[in-house]
Amino acid sequence: MSEETANPSAKIPRYKRHLANYLIDKDFQLRFFLNFSLLFIFGLLLTLGFLFWIHSTKYDKGVVFRLRQDTVKVYQKGFEIVNGEEKDKFVEKELALPDYDHGLDLFTIQFKGILLFSMLYLLLSAIFVLIYSHKMAGPIYNIKKNLKLLLEGKDVDKIRIRSGDEFQDLADLLNELIDKKIHGKKN
Repeated sequence: MSEETANPSAKIPRYKRHLANYLIDKDFQLRFFLNFSLLFIFGLLLTLGFLFWIHSTKYDKGVVFRLRQDTVKVYQKGFEIVNGEEKDKFVEKELALPDYDHGLDLFTIQFKGILLFSMLYLLLSAIFVLIYSHKMAGPIYNIKKNLKLLLEGKDVDKIRIRSGDEFQDLADLLNELIDKKIHGKKN
């Protein structure tokens, strides 16, 4: 019997991390990523659509304007020839001039819009996280509860998980373990 002694100077091989090492449960992780990505893309498209709409409306160098409802009398300078001399002549015209609203510059509109859409996106994210985490936390709670009962030596029936919840495969494995090791059933 030979015993191997540990060589303290021997280097332990370093564990290299690859993308494949981060995808442990590929189906679950990719489904989670896809759902969250779709929510992000929806929020991004909503915000970009708002910005496009703002830029397609009338604005002049960052200041939003609209035409006034009432007309303004203006006098246009012209010339007329009287007795062979050129004299100034002012012609009266009525125009609808732009009414600049200096409280509504483009930055303010964009900032308020993006803030509004960010709050909406945050609300949608919170709802998504609440629903999706419920689909994960419910089964984990149920599995923990049944494992505690097993540790206390109490009889446990099958672990039941709602359809559509995550970790169904884990519950199936634990149910198989309970049947074989605890109840002594064989397939």
